[in-house]
Amino acid sequence: MPARRRELKPDPKGHYRPYLGFRLDCDGNRKEYRFNLGKDERAANSRMNRLYDLIDESELVAQQPMVWTPFAFYAAKLIEKGTFTIPYPFQQHLMREDDPTAQYAQMLHAEQQNHPSLHIIPAESDLYAHGVKINKLVVQEELKELEEAARFLGVITTRQVMPDRLVTGTFHEALDAYGQDVVHKDNVRAGSEGELTQYGRLRMERIGRFKERHHDIQLTGLTLDACTDLVRYWANRPPTKNRRTKKLDGKPVARKTADHHIKELFSFFGWLDATSRFSWIKPRGMDRINRKIAEFDDERSKKLSAVQKATYSVEELAVLNRHATPLERLFLYVALNCGMGAAELGRLRLNDFRFDQKHEFAEQLGFRSTEEDSFIRFLRPKTSVFGEWLLWAETVEMVRWGFARAEEIGHDLLFISEEGRPWYNERANRNPQAKFTNVLNTLIRRVKKSDPDFRRLAFGTLRDTLPNLLRRNYSSEMASICLAHGSTYKGDSLLDCYTDKPFGRFHGMMRDARSMMTEMFEAVEDDPTNAPIQQYLPLKVRETMQAMLREQKPTAEIAKACGVSRATVCRERKRIGF
Repeated sequence: MPARRRELKPDPKGHYRPYLGFRLDCDGNRKEYRFNLGKDERAANSRMNRLYDLIDESELVAQQPMVWTPFAFYAAKLIEKGTFTIPYPFQQHLMREDDPTAQYAQMLHAEQQNHPSLHIIPAESDLYAHGVKINKLVVQEELKELEEAARFLGVITTRQVMPDRLVTGTFHEALDAYGQDVVHKDNVRAGSEGELTQYGRLRMERIGRFKERHHDIQLTGLTLDACTDLVRYWANRPPTKNRRTKKLDGKPVARKTADHHIKELFSFFGWLDATSRFSWIKPRGMDRINRKIAEFDDERSKKLSAVQKATYSVEELAVLNRHATPLERLFLYVALNCGMGAAELGRLRLNDFRFDQKHEFAEQLGFRSTEEDSFIRFLRPKTSVFGEWLLWAETVEMVRWGFARAEEIGHDLLFISEEGRPWYNERANRNPQAKFTNVLNTLIRRVKKSDPDFRRLAFGTLRDTLPNLLRRNYSSEMASICLAHGSTYKGDSLLDCYTDKPFGRFHGMMRDARSMMTEMFEAVEDDPTNAPIQQYLPLKVRETMQAMLREQKPTAEIAKACGVSRATVCRERKRIGF
């Protein structure tokens, strides 16, 4: 069990002197040891973190909780003083061995395997080099004898070649170590005690799929051909697992999914080659492995069109808006106005907005701004690229309503459930944006009651709508700024290092883009923040009924034309006052 990491606190004299681990005396009694890490808090924390890693490793070797082995304690005393390169001493008792240098090299390698957190070097480099050479000759002789025995037994043929060095461990063991050493250290949520980020959980899922779909071979057998087979398996886009049957009989994995798995494999190969935990060396020719991902005929046929991006037209957006509840209308307006997806929408807070204020850099950016303007300023979660969007008046109205609702719930997130749960669930195991997708699907189902042929597009298409319009009507540069991408001009990747992005032109075009959405906003004649009545009938049927009631048609005729009962017509007449 890993040592529990505690916050360092100084003693009354300002020294950081924590207790950590136990030493065993001659009688086997445990005695807790206290380290002196000095007065510098930053240095003390750095040394303490290394000591925590070391005590975890020492515990595994000693097979006793929180016990220092002799070598681990020797290294800990050096770390205590700020020395992080640990020289391995040549001990005099080795002189009793048949070949002291070979034994010295073996013991050093054993400690490197036991303590991967340490940078261990030989104190006697000449003796170590001689020992490595002797051990290599011994291994080669042993392998020759094994090869002869294997050939005699018919285990290997004349076309197979025995490895020239021993590589311990298996593929699955190396994957587990990779997950702990890389994923669990590089993808930890800030401020948590080892909790993985969403990306970290995705990486661990990939490691799980590797173990599930590939045999646990010895690392000796992880040759260039074996690595190629692993990569080509994913490049050929194998079937997904059927969630119902738990069998690998689903549709082929997506191109992006295959690409992510291949990149994870090469990250694993690089780590395995560099780590001292295993003796595997990357085979020659790895950079020539074909990574091209398979493409199916139906995917190729989709490319035979000048229109590659499916987005809702303004007319379709008007239909969605007319059927939407205020909460649905809120995310519809913000997603369209700012080209945001669920990851951005779900993180919006009140301090990301600047309401009713003139832009402080309007003159430098070269655009006209007044006290009536409102903006969002936001960093994209994954890339931390700055984005700024001028808000349309209709969007501002809905955002104010949204924050008033959030305040009543007791939260500062814009998109929050009535129970206080964020719509974007960063701790979800699989799909953190499921709430946004479900809400949009509910809206589309409501529309389909009136219009069965209405298109069902993915939630992500909402963020693509405005950038698509800006690219078509203005420039790719404006679309890139809308999406808050890193570089807006691909012809010169360093241009943003020397110049400001043209946010002034972008905000001016955002004013013009509002006129493109007029039909959508005009679809709601009443107050857009008013909650609609319970829609037991399709909106199209209700609107037809209301029109006929205004024309004072007979109840029986209205009921027949709308396919409803006379009682339903009477209730609607009473509700609207006819």
